Amino acid sequence: MIERLKLYARIYAIQLKNNWVRETVYRANFVTAVGVDIVWILVEVSLFAVIYSNVPSIAGWTKYQVYFFLGIFFTSDALFTVFFQRNFFNFSDLVNKGELDILLTKPVHPLFLALSRWINLTAIFTISMGLMIAVHYAPQAGFAGGMRWALVLFWMFIGVISAILLRFAFAVWIFWTDRNWALVRLYYQFFAFASKPDAIYPKVIRYLILTFIPFAFIGSVPARALLHGLELWEYLALVLVLLGFFILNTILWRRGLRRYQSASS
Repeated sequence: MIERLKLYARIYAIQLKNNWVRETVYRANFVTAVGVDIVWILVEVSLFAVIYSNVPSIAGWTKYQVYFFLGIFFTSDALFTVFFQRNFFNFSDLVNKGELDILLTKPVHPLFLALSRWINLTAIFTISMGLMIAVHYAPQAGFAGGMRWALVLFWMFIGVISAILLRFAFAVWIFWTDRNWALVRLYYQFFAFASKPDAIYPKVIRYLILTFIPFAFIGSVPARALLHGLELWEYLALVLVLLGFFILNTILWRRGLRRYQSASS
């Protein structure tokens, strides 16, 4: 088991080195990506600044609590972007062009290679921006701080895992479709729900983003858990929903592999 983990670690270290070399060669790409992320953050913050200039709170969320949520959301999304987003963009090519053949012959799980080959180091800047926003507004938002900052790491992990499971649930259908761009667009339409606290949505939409399409788990639920805590049924629902998506994705992946036609077939 230990040797197996060492193998995965060595492979990931090589991939990290290769991605670092690529980023240093294309420095303009790094600067451009950072600029785009800054604009995105400013747009999201400005939107709520305009709203809170007219109302004192939204569904019980004060301005500083929403800014704290945005910090958590930006950081969680940036972590996903760094380690996984580019791999999902390239996932359809693995299947359509038969490039999955090579991964299936390697002595490690093909999904490990499929989802870790590309690392988007430009988003590291967004991680720092998100953390700075969360730290800056934490006291005014009512976050207790202290040892509770350790919980931030846990909920960041939950947010990233949720994003991976959701993104894979939309990407895996490439085995049954020639192109999955329609599903990718649908994913990003739903992703807009993740950029707002779940409490502001009508009951039907809130139920959906907490169960069948749990985009609220990326930022809203972690921020709510850190600020107010969750009820017991919410913790149970969180576990069951994520476990359900993991099982569903595993089944779809295995059935997809049975349908997969390699480049040599």
